[in-house]
Amino acid sequence: MNKRIYIIGTGRTGSAFANELNVSGFKVNFLTSRNIQVLKDIAEVTLPLAYSEKIEKDYIDNSDIILICVQDRFISEVKSGIIESGADLSGKYFIHTSGSESSSLFSEKNFNKSFKGSMHPIQTFDRISRGNNHFLNNIYFGIEGDDECKEQMKKMISAFDSRFIEIPMDKKYLYHSACVVSSNFLVTLMNISAELLGSIGIDKSKSFEIFKPIVMKTIENISENGLVNSLTGPFERNDLETVSNHLNSIYKELPSLIPFYTLLGMETVKVAFKKETLNLNNVISMLDLMNSYVANEIKTEKNKSIN
Repeated sequence: MNKRIYIIGTGRTGSAFANELNVSGFKVNFLTSRNIQVLKDIAEVTLPLAYSEKIEKDYIDNSDIILICVQDRFISEVKSGIIESGADLSGKYFIHTSGSESSSLFSEKNFNKSFKGSMHPIQTFDRISRGNNHFLNNIYFGIEGDDECKEQMKKMISAFDSRFIEIPMDKKYLYHSACVVSSNFLVTLMNISAELLGSIGIDKSKSFEIFKPIVMKTIENISENGLVNSLTGPFERNDLETVSNHLNSIYKELPSLIPFYTLLGMETVKVAFKKETLNLNNVISMLDLMNSYVANEIKTEKNKSIN
């Protein structure tokens, strides 16, 4: 594992890598970031370590792995800085941690003799790591890239006691969409639950406290029984009347949420059909009900725009 590592970008993701690589048998030798205070904080924990606010030729020359942990919109700027440094890039591993972009970003001829890949942690980072927060431990990573680079990334992932899935280069956006749905949209779902509670006079700030047990139990059920078998509720038991009452109340009180409820409802009907608690006639009835409310909402919005 005696690879020298240079991390460019020490935000929430990069700082996690900087701290956790050092306790996993690797050695981070160099850091570059615009946030000088974070650089100092990490350096205090992982000495000896050199750091700079700009990309350094010497850091690249003396590294085996260059790990780019910046937001997608800054990767091109970082690549330009690497190329303009004049460093010899041959034989080095260039890995970025973007979930949506692939290793094809390293298409410039300067990287022809390099090993290129992407290694995206399927994790949410809510803060900068000024110590080892174990964010990268026992998770999955989505990886793709050159065969040589994939082998190196697998070694790093194994050192975190984590696992990986291989993503086709041209499917990164679909892969990242799945990550967004599982994490970001969960926050959105809970926020909509809070909006619904708020509409009946319950303090929205208490919504997570109220729903946490059912959310955690649902996750536990999924872990134990699988996704399809964990579905419960009115869609699963073909309770058309209850779903109709939901839609009628939402349409009257919070009509802007009709598209949300019907879209998620239609997808839930598919799950119930897979579970075989709904037959084809049940499915058609449920979809017809929800489509009628969608049509009404579209008609209402059109009338508003005309008026």
